[in-house]
Amino acid sequence: MNVDILHSGFDGLRLTIETDVTPAFRERLNAAKAEAVEANRESILTFGEIGLGVRRSGGMAFSAHTGDMGAEWYFLDPENRPANNPGITVDFRAFLLATGGLRAAQNHLETCMHAFGIPYGENQLRVTRTDFAIDFLAPWFEPDRTHLVAPPKTKAVEFTGPSDSETHASGTRVTGLRAGKGESRQLVIYDKRAEVIEKGKAGWLKIWNATRASMGKPALDIKDPDQSRVWRFELRMGRKQLRERFDIRGWDDLQAMIGDAFTDFCERMRYCIPTADRNRARWPTHELWQRYS
Repeated sequence: MNVDILHSGFDGLRLTIETDVTPAFRERLNAAKAEAVEANRESILTFGEIGLGVRRSGGMAFSAHTGDMGAEWYFLDPENRPANNPGITVDFRAFLLATGGLRAAQNHLETCMHAFGIPYGENQLRVTRTDFAIDFLAPWFEPDRTHLVAPPKTKAVEFTGPSDSETHASGTRVTGLRAGKGESRQLVIYDKRAEVIEKGKAGWLKIWNATRASMGKPALDIKDPDQSRVWRFELRMGRKQLRERFDIRGWDDLQAMIGDAFTDFCERMRYCIPTADRNRARWPTHELWQRYS
C-alpha cells in the first residue's frame, strides 16, 4: 500500500503564564475592547511590527490574537482575576508551528511579551497542551475503532462528516476516529482533506504540495479524493500527562521530555491490524502507526 508523509510536526501548543498584564497594557486593552464593542469588530493594537487584534468578547477578560502565524491570547483582568488562575494563556496557531516548530513559538512568545511590556520568567510558564500531527496521503485508508488497542476505559467514537458529528453508525463512510480525553491523552484520526475543503484552509495544501515537489511528484488534485485524500493522525496530550506524569512545565522541559512523552503515548495506544488472537495486545501494528511511532 502506497503511503506518503506530507507533513509532520507540532500542530498545537498551549501554555499559561503566572503573571499579570501591566497597568499601561491593561489600559490599552480596555480602550481597544471598548472600540471593538462600539464598532462590532476587532480593534488592532500595534506594537512595532506586531499587530494584536482585540475582540469585543472575553467577558471580564481580554481575548486577542496575533494572526495565523502567531497565537491566540487570553489576558485576565488583574482587577478581576480569580485566585490561583494564571493571568495569561497563549494558544499558538497551527501554521506557526507547522512552519517554524517549537522555536518559532518560543520566539513569538518572547517577542510579544517584550513588546507588550510584560516581564516574566521561565518558572512562571506552564505547558498545558501539546498536539503532534502526521499527514498521510493514503486514499485507500479508512479508520475503524475496532482496530484501536488502548488502555482500559478509553472511550472511542467515530464521526462521519467534516463537522465532527459523532456517530456509531456504519451506513456512511467513516471520516474520523477519536479516542481518549483531551486533558490527558487523546488520539484523533480524521480526513484532513475534507477539513481543508470545508474550512478553506488552503495553507495546508501549499504545505503538502511543497512536500510533493521535494519528492519530485506532481501537486495534488484536491478535487479527486481517490488521489488526494489525506489522513491526519493527531496525538494530543493535556496537563495530566504533561505535568503530572512527565513534569513538563516550561520550554526546557518541553524540549527535553516531549519525545519521551509521545513515545509513551504510542506504546500505550496503538492502531493495529486485528487477528484471531483474543489478546489484542499481540495484534500487529498497522503500517501507518509504524510510520507514526
